[in-house]
Amino acid sequence: MTDTTHLGMPLIAASQSQKHVTHNQAIVILDAIVMLSVIDSTHTAPPGAPAEGDRYKVASGATGAWATWDLNIALYTNGQWLKLTPKTGWTCFDEATGALTVWTGSGWTDIAAAGGYLTITAAGNGTLAELGILTAADNTNRLAVKSNAALFSHDDVTPGSGDMRIALNKSAAGKDAAFVFQDGFSTRALFGLLADDNFTVKVSPDGSTFYTGMSIDRSSGKVSFPAFAKVSAYINYDHYAATTYVNTDINNEDLDSANAFASNVFTAPTTGLYKVGYSLGWTQNGTNAPTSMHGRLLKNGATEVLPSASRASNNAADTGKIIICTEGIISLTAGDTLRLQHKFSSLDGYASANITRFWVEQLT
Repeated sequence: MTDTTHLGMPLIAASQSQKHVTHNQAIVILDAIVMLSVIDSTHTAPPGAPAEGDRYKVASGATGAWATWDLNIALYTNGQWLKLTPKTGWTCFDEATGALTVWTGSGWTDIAAAGGYLTITAAGNGTLAELGILTAADNTNRLAVKSNAALFSHDDVTPGSGDMRIALNKSAAGKDAAFVFQDGFSTRALFGLLADDNFTVKVSPDGSTFYTGMSIDRSSGKVSFPAFAKVSAYINYDHYAATTYVNTDINNEDLDSANAFASNVFTAPTTGLYKVGYSLGWTQNGTNAPTSMHGRLLKNGATEVLPSASRASNNAADTGKIIICTEGIISLTAGDTLRLQHKFSSLDGYASANITRFWVEQLT
């Protein structure tokens, strides 16, 4: 054996003359390798005026005196370049970039990627490019934590204030600043500033279709529930009826937030409490007036959900005016329907255009 196994230092042979030469060369190599630091890792050829002891990590594509030395360590000593071949586990500090790398046996790699350690570059100034705890961080998830729980507590050491605040900052109103909740990495709920500066809560059944459950206006603080059904509808013509109930032709909508109203019928989108109501106006047919006008709301085409209302309508001065208006809170099951009906007693008449209305507001 002429060289040591790990550091490649020359050994003094038995009966060797000028033993000091071999010994000194071993010391030079040891001096170069221990606490290995290089000027940079970008040179492919020797610099013009090297100084004694200069070290470089030779870049790929080496030429000149460094030809074929790719990724090896070039040491300048005694007026010439000496190649130091790295062994698995060697670490090297790059003075130009602050990178700390390790030789894996086939190449130099950042020691963080190789072994999960903090690099000098990252830790030196308190800035980490990525941090993963029991899971890998990446360019998107620069902080990644795999744990049953995580704790953020106030600083109880001076100058700690006793407060604990977490800030999510976005670059523009159209961006998101949000917390996202996932099932199997498919989003099911999120809340925050979602594409605007109002506070919003959304849910999703599949990670691609989202429904807004709640929104708080940033300017007024008013809370709205966009998914709750809200309907305001009316007829735009005088709707005839005789002495038998007819389905009031509510044929125009001011509002239908949940697409729950169609063909005179409101369909409850979800189970809950609903505020419902209607108004009926009376328009006389000819010169004779019916005794009274009647109105009712039917659930599922059969059950009156509010007490039926009636009003004497034989006063000609009432024609074209609201004569019945009623409202109440009822419980509906998802899929239940509501329909407004009207009729007259003794003689026929019309439900007046525009002022005959039907409305619903979901409360829960």
